[in-house]
Amino acid sequence: MHRLLIILCTLVVSLAAAPVRAQVPVPPQQVDFTLPDLDGRSVRLSGYRGRWVIVNFWATWCTPCLREIPELNWFAKQYRDRATVIGINYETTKIRSVKNFVAKMEINYPIVRIGEEPLIPFEPLKGLPTTFFVSPEGEYVAKHVGSLTAEDIERFLKSRE
Repeated sequence: MHRLLIILCTLVVSLAAAPVRAQVPVPPQQVDFTLPDLDGRSVRLSGYRGRWVIVNFWATWCTPCLREIPELNWFAKQYRDRATVIGINYETTKIRSVKNFVAKMEINYPIVRIGEEPLIPFEPLKGLPTTFFVSPEGEYVAKHVGSLTAEDIERFLKSRE
């Protein structure tokens, strides 16, 4: 039992120290969704065809999500001509609370609310934050569970050019 605990601890530490890389599923698959933004307007993923879309599932109570938001803000501003970040608020918190949180964090990219039905192939999630990369052609090509930096996203996009 003691040996198993040591092995598990070693595995957890090794994974935590591993460099951040997006995992690429094969084959890429066409995806689309329509979800309401914080004002009730519909946001459709396919409305962003022709540019990369970074789909980020997050929640206000998620500490790694809080660390990631400034990175996503920076990326969204720097790459606004060729990529869009869409944040999917993955919780049932009251809309007013989420709006206040978005204002406080100065989030500069579209935020939508998760719907009643699972977003296939994005869900079920394995943790938060989870980020999906959708190509300009509308194909889901990669996923990452855990926090990302703007540099991680830049590196991924450059690897796909």
